[in-house]
Amino acid sequence: MVWGLGMYASGSTWVFNVLLKLAETLAPGLPRESRFVASIGDVGSLQRARKLVLVKSHETDAPAEAALAQTADQIVVSIRDPLDVVASVMLYQKRDFLPALDLIEKAARQCARLAADPRALLLRYESGFVDDPTTLDRLATRLGGMLPVAERTKLFAATRRREVERYIAGLRGKPGVLIHKESGDLLDPATHWHTHHANRTGEVGRWKRTLTAAQAAEVNARLGDWMAAFLYPPDRTP
Repeated sequence: MVWGLGMYASGSTWVFNVLLKLAETLAPGLPRESRFVASIGDVGSLQRARKLVLVKSHETDAPAEAALAQTADQIVVSIRDPLDVVASVMLYQKRDFLPALDLIEKAARQCARLAADPRALLLRYESGFVDDPTTLDRLATRLGGMLPVAERTKLFAATRRREVERYIAGLRGKPGVLIHKESGDLLDPATHWHTHHANRTGEVGRWKRTLTAAQAAEVNARLGDWMAAFLYPPDRTP
């Protein structure tokens, strides 16, 4: 079982879809299952016999975290500056500041708990891993395989923003797609791409233009220790 644990707006859906494509390429005959987990009720049976299970999550409840941590063979953790994550969730998911911060703090703390696990691969959004072809090699090793150069080139091209946008544009009317009643947002359960994933820029530092000084101060008050631990290298202060 491979557990993709990511903060919101950290490239976690991209990671999940790359893992799906890698599974198709590296183990085409192996039965597989994918699921999104938010609580213990979503975990179900994680029997791994002759089956590859790919899990995607942001924040989960404690029982689900314990179950996934006990079962996972590999863990991929994606993180991003919480200031930018709050700004992104407010902008693209239309959430108010405090509910957004509550969600992001829970996800950030959970990512921190799992980042030091010896099974974990830590991906920082600010490193540009989404646009680095070698990220596919790093993820392939988590599935126990190695990508030929030609396959890596093909798969990388299939995961570019233009291709993602094209896929999202075709969600309306697609069988199985879910609709959020309040926002009208569409969700594809197979890939976990939402319509709110479309038309994004991935800008680093957006929070400086979109958060008020009071909002930025509140994020720093609640997650300053997290940012000091995960965002700033030893030779640079915040």
